[in-house]
Amino acid sequence: MKRSSDGDLTIVGYVRTSREADRAVVLVHGVGSSSRAYQRLADHLVAHGAVHAVDLPGFGSSPHLRRDVTIPEHAGAVARYVREHVLDAGLPAPVVVGHSMGAQVVGQLLADHPDAASAGVLIGPTAEPGARTIPRQAARLAADAVGESPRTIGVLLVDALVRCSIPYYLWQLRNVIGYRLEDVLPRSTVPVVVVRGARDGVASQRWAEELAAAAPFGQQRTVRGRHHAMDADPDGVAQIVLETWRSAGRGIA
Repeated sequence: MKRSSDGDLTIVGYVRTSREADRAVVLVHGVGSSSRAYQRLADHLVAHGAVHAVDLPGFGSSPHLRRDVTIPEHAGAVARYVREHVLDAGLPAPVVVGHSMGAQVVGQLLADHPDAASAGVLIGPTAEPGARTIPRQAARLAADAVGESPRTIGVLLVDALVRCSIPYYLWQLRNVIGYRLEDVLPRSTVPVVVVRGARDGVASQRWAEELAAAAPFGQQRTVRGRHHAMDADPDGVAQIVLETWRSAGRGIA
């Protein structure tokens, strides 16, 4: 386990590697979730490098917070973690993967901290125009949950209701609703892949395509599953991450 702190913001990272790694991937979860959301995807990536699944400030195993944290603050905390535990370890800038709110964090990271990532993979990004209210997002999440696996829903409920305080969750949800990812991605300078589960009820196909078009080096890919596509199709998402590593010039063994 790795930690990175600045003031009251702490990130906890869970690192897995099966050999002497010469590259890394960093996995950033969504609102109310934690690093546990990436267990299946990490299983598919660990043979290819160091896998850092992080708990953002206030989530998972990171200390609880009694104040709101903005998306740019989260992005800055992830960038600091990358510098301390990936770049300072002598590894090249990692591919950084974000799911849902985590996609917003990664998009902001690419814009504000270009040294901290060689590429970004955005899975099921939120929140698209026309759905930027809490009732509309709640309705989409509820509809999507009907088709998610019991394991996925169980992990999310425990993380949101037990490991994250309700006030903090609601603060963060307001940030998610108001964030405009389409305004940030044009500032990215590395490859960006927007990934959508074919049956995602939260992020539409049109929205995924619009975000990919907004990034100077963007593309859009579709895999099996719903909003938590990395859980439903970990092999498909892993292949995209590995291909992104190649396109970023890092090479894959």
